[in-house]
Amino acid sequence: MSIEYTGINKETVAGEIKNYLDSCPEDTVFKMVINSKRGYLRLKIKNASKNRLKTLIGKLRRKNPGP
Repeated sequence: MSIEYTGINKETVAGEIKNYLDSCPEDTVFKMVINSKRGYLRLKIKNASKNRLKTLIGKLRRKNPGP
């Protein structure tokens, strides 16, 4: 789900990020990207087990190309 806000102030941004973080379980692992040159912040929930599985499948595909 994605919500876009335009023309908001710093307090609104801080409140929305706090609400997002409070809605996640305590042991959640995040990936955060801050690009100050382009002016954006990305915050994603990182699912380690899913990423390991994708990496394994990608490695197997590279080693064993199909017919």
